[in-house]
Amino acid sequence: MPSRNKLLDNRQYLFAYISNNSFMHKLNPISKLIFLLFLTIETFIIGSIILQSALFLLVIILLLLSKIKPKFIFKKLRFMVIILLISVVLNIFFNALPNEDEIVLFYLFNVPFLPIRRLAVYFALRAFFILLTLYTSAILFTNTTSPKDFVYSMMRMRIPYKFCFAFMVGLRFIPSIEEEAKTIALAQQARGFNIEKVKTLRKAYAFISERMIGTLVSILRKGQTVSLSMENRCFGVFKNRTNLIKVKFKFSDLVFMVLIILGFIFIILYIFNFLPIPRIPSLYSIFFT
Repeated sequence: MPSRNKLLDNRQYLFAYISNNSFMHKLNPISKLIFLLFLTIETFIIGSIILQSALFLLVIILLLLSKIKPKFIFKKLRFMVIILLISVVLNIFFNALPNEDEIVLFYLFNVPFLPIRRLAVYFALRAFFILLTLYTSAILFTNTTSPKDFVYSMMRMRIPYKFCFAFMVGLRFIPSIEEEAKTIALAQQARGFNIEKVKTLRKAYAFISERMIGTLVSILRKGQTVSLSMENRCFGVFKNRTNLIKVKFKFSDLVFMVLIILGFIFIILYIFNFLPIPRIPSLYSIFFT
């Protein structure tokens, strides 16, 4: 078992696996992958902002049930939330169609040529929750799924192990990229070249390019080391390989899959008005009528 300090370090990275014994950790990786597939489909076909926010809340609850502390969830999401909030503001102003029939919610600063239209707000909020839900679900999957178990479960589905290991290497390199970026940032600070010294566009370009180029070179070197190690071990010589570890599909996976499918069918039937239940009111009808 990894030490406590190692676990805390892993929690600082967005997509690093965090070893634990929660329900989500014990599920088969294929079950969680199918859950992400259904969640992605639902996220794009749902038009209600309230249902979109409910899906996001569901993913947050699953993160909490995975024994990931709220402060770590906040750290993982804060940068993405800031970027998406900026995009929401920009979409409200630049995604609005100049149509006289479109409902205007209000005028910004009471200026007639700065209308805030209902359609623009709707699409901006919908894009916000779509991206945020997909981003959070990716964190849920990578934080609760061991790349090794994911590879072995894919191999049990008769997927060629070359593709499986290539996918695993990609997952393992994501935390490495974050770690290298932080190391280069500390090196820049040690040389007195930090964000406080960036006062012109030229210095900002030098600051960003130095960090990106340094990270890229370091990752390419690591990739070359991994490829040489695989070649020295004759990786891929044999068509099939024997694995000592077998990731089995348990009863809990079956129950989880049944709940996922039932929930997906329910949402599909609800969206296309096949269920005799009242519709969820829109945000516009709640706040403006």
